[in-house]
Amino acid sequence: MIEKEPINVSFNLEELKPLRDKIASSIRDSIIEGRIKPGERLMEPDIAKALGVSRTPLREAFLQLESEGFLKVNPRKGALVTETSLKDAKETYEIKGALEALAARLAADNIKDDQIGEIIDINKKMASIAQSKKKDYKAFLELNSIFHQKIYECSGNLKLSRMINTLRNQTLRYNYIYLSLLSHLDESVLEHFEIVNALKNRKPDEAEAVVKKHNESARKMLINYIKNQKE
Repeated sequence: MIEKEPINVSFNLEELKPLRDKIASSIRDSIIEGRIKPGERLMEPDIAKALGVSRTPLREAFLQLESEGFLKVNPRKGALVTETSLKDAKETYEIKGALEALAARLAADNIKDDQIGEIIDINKKMASIAQSKKKDYKAFLELNSIFHQKIYECSGNLKLSRMINTLRNQTLRYNYIYLSLLSHLDESVLEHFEIVNALKNRKPDEAEAVVKKHNESARKMLINYIKNQKE
């Protein structure tokens, strides 16, 4: 029997991302960084020409950004960049914060040692980004989502996890803004370690309290940002 030589495959994961995701990322960054302003209308022909893409992946990117709260899509009139809403931010973060605190309380009773190890490893990666000179905010945000998702899963309450994820999708825009406002990410990492310690020590009250504090930090910073934008 002739042994086959191992396949030598090399690729860039970034290059394998769907074109829709790449377009969405480009537009999202432009909105967050202020190059595209709230209230500005994005017309398909103009954006497609500027990015050198066809209409189909652009429409898909528009819909993705609409689900994240960045755009309001009108098939005949393009897409409108939505305003950041103080009322929406307050209400959403209040509900999400309460549910995430409940998930942490439940997780403290249910979490396994190997799951704690996974969460610690994720936060160590976040700490590495926070301490680097060139901070990769996107990678930090992705790890942050995974960190919190692990805690929801450890709660053992699937319905609760789904409810939080629905709310997190609605706060993606605010999450991006929150991270872009931080000159240092160390505070978020330290708060994560407090959460980990509470879970590791199986202390439900403490886990609930530190998650509430973690959410409140984000909520206050975002509200101040939105207020300043309105002035």
